Amino acid sequence: MDTRRTASLIGSFLSREGGLGKSARLGVSALVLLCCFAGASAARPRAYVAESFAKRLFLPTVHDQSELVRAYGPGWVTVESGMQYRWYHDAASDRWLRLASDTGPAPLYRTIDEMLVLSFGPPRAVAGRTESLASVDLFGVKLGSPADDAIKAAKRRHWLRRGPAQLLGQRVEEIEFTTRGSDDGMIYRYYLREGKVVGLAVGITE
Repeated sequence: MDTRRTASLIGSFLSREGGLGKSARLGVSALVLLCCFAGASAARPRAYVAESFAKRLFLPTVHDQSELVRAYGPGWVTVESGMQYRWYHDAASDRWLRLASDTGPAPLYRTIDEMLVLSFGPPRAVAGRTESLASVDLFGVKLGSPADDAIKAAKRRHWLRRGPAQLLGQRVEEIEFTTRGSDDGMIYRYYLREGKVVGLAVGITE
């Protein structure tokens, strides 16, 4: 719906119909505001990453690959060990986003298995149409937070492991954990380097 055109038409109608009663004019005015708000809501893109990290949950049946590609663009695609990665760069916050999908299913049926937000990334990552990644956090821990904050946050849940890992050829520490006392199928990861948090991930357990 073109809300500006609708509002203009209704406004013209009000001008012509000066004899409308007060209650009728108020009703039409409310309709104009409703049309404007509905149009603004429809035009606002869905913030998949921000939603997923805020809820610390996403459903693969909802976050399918094709849906996110339509929202964010195709990104820069790499394939490694049976996983397809789509990379995006949010220039405003200087953050990188990696969406991971299993290459087993046909492209039409692939879902997002993990969302990883990083403070560094590949130069070839595409400046996509993602929402701002500046305020993304995982259990209150943000990129740049002290490593101790991530360790404490993980230990307050269900600690799984801590060990070395490689991200884009860089050596980092990886902490894996889940929520305590619930089987929601989710797994969380913090990535640490030089005493700081450099990566946050929300994923689906196998």
